[in-house]
Amino acid sequence: MDEEPDVHFDIDALFGHMAADVDYNPEDELDWVFVLRSKDQGALEQVAQDLESDFTIEVQGSVEEIVDGKVTVGDPILTLSRVAAFTADDVKQIAAQVQAIADERSLTYAGVECYEAIDEDELFGWLAPEDAGWRLRGMTEVGLEENAELPWVFLAVAPSLDASTSIASALQEAGFSDRDDYDEADEEGDFAICVFVVGRNNELELDMASQKIAKIAESHGGKLLGVQFYTRDEVADVFGSGEEE
Repeated sequence: MDEEPDVHFDIDALFGHMAADVDYNPEDELDWVFVLRSKDQGALEQVAQDLESDFTIEVQGSVEEIVDGKVTVGDPILTLSRVAAFTADDVKQIAAQVQAIADERSLTYAGVECYEAIDEDELFGWLAPEDAGWRLRGMTEVGLEENAELPWVFLAVAPSLDASTSIASALQEAGFSDRDDYDEADEEGDFAICVFVVGRNNELELDMASQKIAKIAESHGGKLLGVQFYTRDEVADVFGSGEEE
């Protein structure tokens, strides 16, 4: 039996996979990431300087990998990213350019990956609860260790102050004591409750917490509106602090 093609290097196979197995529209922009590795981080940083006008650059000096079931520290990596609606020929051309740089400077070309491009408003706005797991997967793909500590914040809304008070009381009884409960309505007439949790990079645990909070909110006429991965200070910086009880 023929081995499956490595889609990190076989670009035709990558586009074939996207066409057959995912909801791919050739006109959609994707985040294309080309990867270089080397034991010499300085060599990667020099490439980063040379290409910073052409790509979004990130150098990671310490990369954890799982080899034979054990966590090891791999060689530093350089990621070269560009958001565009590329054709297969476009990607092949850039891959050839990156491979040539690797050959010239004794680096390792580690292939290409692509992701759904993240809109800045989506990145910093509240995520729909059903989308939060996808964000966790994205964090894992770019290097966040599984089960690493991660702040979770849940935004619940209630149609009245009485409903908000009832939701807050039920959340308290359920162990969600770290909250900001707002006593003024927003522009839509809803009263917000922000629930802060010391969570982890664990999609199952996040989903369980989301379902629990959503059930509590819905039982008192409210709903779970959004999820993010911010501390209280970051929520205040991004969304504004508002007034709390």
